[in-house]
Amino acid sequence: MPTFVYTVKDQQGRIQTRSSEASSRRSLLSRLRGQGLSVTEVRQVGSRADRSGKEKLSISIFKPKVKVGDIAVFSRQFATMIDAGVPLAQCLDILSVQTENATLAKATGEIKIDVESGGNLSEALAKHSKIFEPLYTNMVRAGEASGALPVIFNQLADLLERERELQNRIKSALFMPIMVLGLCLVISAGLILFVVPKFAGIFEQLGSELPGPTQALINLSQSIRSLKGLVIAVAVVLVVFIFRRVIKTEKGGYIWDQAKLKMPLFGSLIMKRVVASFARVFSLLERSGVPILESLDIVANTTGNRVVSRAIREARSSIEEGESISTPLGESQIFPPMVTHMIVVGEETGSVETMLTKIADLYEDEVQRKIEGLTSLIEPMMMVVIGVLVGGILICMYLPIFNMAGTIGTGG
Repeated sequence: MPTFVYTVKDQQGRIQTRSSEASSRRSLLSRLRGQGLSVTEVRQVGSRADRSGKEKLSISIFKPKVKVGDIAVFSRQFATMIDAGVPLAQCLDILSVQTENATLAKATGEIKIDVESGGNLSEALAKHSKIFEPLYTNMVRAGEASGALPVIFNQLADLLERERELQNRIKSALFMPIMVLGLCLVISAGLILFVVPKFAGIFEQLGSELPGPTQALINLSQSIRSLKGLVIAVAVVLVVFIFRRVIKTEKGGYIWDQAKLKMPLFGSLIMKRVVASFARVFSLLERSGVPILESLDIVANTTGNRVVSRAIREARSSIEEGESISTPLGESQIFPPMVTHMIVVGEETGSVETMLTKIADLYEDEVQRKIEGLTSLIEPMMMVVIGVLVGGILICMYLPIFNMAGTIGTGG
């Protein structure tokens, strides 16, 4: 009997995606409508359309990147189906059809084959480490051991949705300043490359002595337009290339991450973001029953900052020797004192997980407030930059005209 994947809206207006076996599409629709459900979509698993679609995805030249939002939706749907009693392999089959991202759909199909061959879900997920991070696979492994996979997948979905929301807030806050700065640089480059040379030709015909700022701007324009400008451009590209290679090394990356934490304005934002991520992931792993030393290994790999990662790994070594969690974290002098104090309280009261959750909530709120504060500060700064660059270029160009007008006025 064929299996169908369908999307329905219940009487409360909630939209749900489910799967069911039925003799035909018509009989399934009749049954669902008899239950008072409004059917919006029905697809047969394994149909020719689905197979051809998956074949097209598999031969796609450009593999789309799997985003945090894709994994969040995947996790939420997985949790819903498992909780409804759908067999694991069938869940994966349905998800491979439903998932819009071609890369994730292909990986899900391969995971399904591994699971049908007798492998564990966590081991199958671990084979796709570029899509599913160690945090994800380790939590699924804990869910398999405890028999609470639906809970684990819902927790992962919550975590990933929080991550996506925070990323979107940061992108939204930085989008306008970056766009304005980019537009400003384009306008300035256009003035220097195309407008300044025309003024320079006019001033040369007049033969008058140019003010220092005007002459300096003309010299800059001539340098950029000449072979010297090409050399400078190549040198800049080479420096950027070398820099990107250096920060990918362990030592170079550590120095760069250390510098980011000390950046004015943005350093504290990065630190708060890292602390929020550390606390949220650590609390989630604690709640899932992952051993503490293994949790610290996972957290160290997910902070996104090598300085903080090293501090966590050093703390792990101390904890392995019998120390508490808070002591080595405090000695690292990386984490804010309030974080370590709250962890101390959690250790004393036996509620470390609860304290970590509160730390995560607190610092996520602080990140949001910091983003709003930076946005209100950066926007006027951008206006000043535009005024200085564009206005400065225009003033330099008109200085000789002002001087000539003043000379004529004095002579009259």
